[in-house]
Amino acid sequence: MMIIKNGHVIDPANGINETATVVVENGKIKKVYVAETPAEMPDDNVIDASGCYVTPGIVDHHCHIYPLAGIGLPAEAVCFASGVTTAVDAGSTGCATYAAHRPFIQGAKLRIRAYLNVCTTGLASLPTLEDVDPAHWNEDAIRDCFEKYPGELMGLKLRTSAPIVRELGYAPLKAAVKLAEKLGVTVMVHCTNPPGEMSELLEILRPGDVMTHMYMNQGSTIVENGKVKECALRARERGVVFEAADARAHFGLPVAETAIGEGFLPDILASDLTKLSMHLRPTAFNMAMQISKYTELGIPFAKTIELCTLAPAIHMGMADTIGSLTPGRAADVAVFRPVKRANVFGDRPYGNAGQHLREGSIVYQPVLTVKDGEMVYRDVTF
Repeated sequence: MMIIKNGHVIDPANGINETATVVVENGKIKKVYVAETPAEMPDDNVIDASGCYVTPGIVDHHCHIYPLAGIGLPAEAVCFASGVTTAVDAGSTGCATYAAHRPFIQGAKLRIRAYLNVCTTGLASLPTLEDVDPAHWNEDAIRDCFEKYPGELMGLKLRTSAPIVRELGYAPLKAAVKLAEKLGVTVMVHCTNPPGEMSELLEILRPGDVMTHMYMNQGSTIVENGKVKECALRARERGVVFEAADARAHFGLPVAETAIGEGFLPDILASDLTKLSMHLRPTAFNMAMQISKYTELGIPFAKTIELCTLAPAIHMGMADTIGSLTPGRAADVAVFRPVKRANVFGDRPYGNAGQHLREGSIVYQPVLTVKDGEMVYRDVTF
C-alpha cells in the first residue's frame, strides 16, 4: 500500500480540486479520501505531499521515442522525470517498421501507444524527408498493422508541411483521411507551414481527427488580424481536435496568446519532444515545462492538467484505465511542487531569428511519479 497525504489533489474526471489523500494498493487506485482520513494508515510508504499538487499520471499524446525514431528521446528517463506515465509516439514508424519495435514497446515500464505513419518506413529516412506520395503507400500492409495490433495503434499520422508534400499539396492529407475512413481510425496531421490555406486543411479533417501544432506561426495559421479564424471555430464545432505540441519551433507565442486570449484553448496538451528538443530552453523542454508555460499563458493549472490527463485518455479510448484517480484505475500518479522563480519560455531556441520570449514566475517541478503503483521517479528533495 502507498498513501500520498496532505497534497492538493486535482482530478478533473472526478471533480476533485482540494486537499485529499490518495491510497494506492496492488497497482490500482484504492480510494481518494476528501475531507476524511483513511481508516488504516500503514507505518511505512506514507508520502507527505504538503505544498504540492497531486494529479493523475500525465499523458504525453505526442512525442517521438527512441528507438522508434533515430531522433527519438530516451522515453522513460525523460517521461518519468516529468510526471508522464503514458506516451504516444506520433508516427515515428510506418507499416514496414512498427512490428520490429513492438518488443521494445511491450517491454517498457512506460505505457506506450503509437500513431502509424502513412510513409512505409515512417521517419527512418530523416534527415531526408519521408515519402508521403499516396501512390507509394502500402495500404494492405497498413491495414494489416491495424488488424494485428488492435489497441496499440491510435491512428494514421501525416506531416503536411510544404517542404514535405511539395507539389502534392493537400492530396496526401485527403488520401490519408480517405484511408483512415476505410480503416475506422483517426488522422493526426502535422500542420506547420502547410502547402495552402488553413481553411482548406481544416475542411478536409473529420470529427476526431487531430490537428497538431495548433499554435504554430509558419505559413497559414489559425489566427489573422488579431483574431482566431472562423475556419478554426467551425472545425472545432465539427469535432476536429486541436493539439498543442510545441517541440522547438512548432509554436508561436503571438499566435498562442491571441488564441488563448479569445478562449481558443487546446483540446489536448502534448510536447512533440525528440532528442533535439528535450530539456532545451526556452522551448518545450518536457511536459512539466509545457504545463508551466500554458499556465503562465492564462490557462488555469487545473485545466492544463485536464488537457494532459483526462482529455487525451478519452480521445485514446483509454479513460477506463488512465487519466484519472478513479478507484480501480491504474495507479498512475504525478506530484508537482509549485516553485516561485523566474522562468523564461519562448517559441524558438536561443539564437534563432524571429524568437519571442516571455518571463513567467512559477515552475511546476515534478517530485514524484507513480506508474501502476510503483515509484518510478522521486526527486531527492521530496
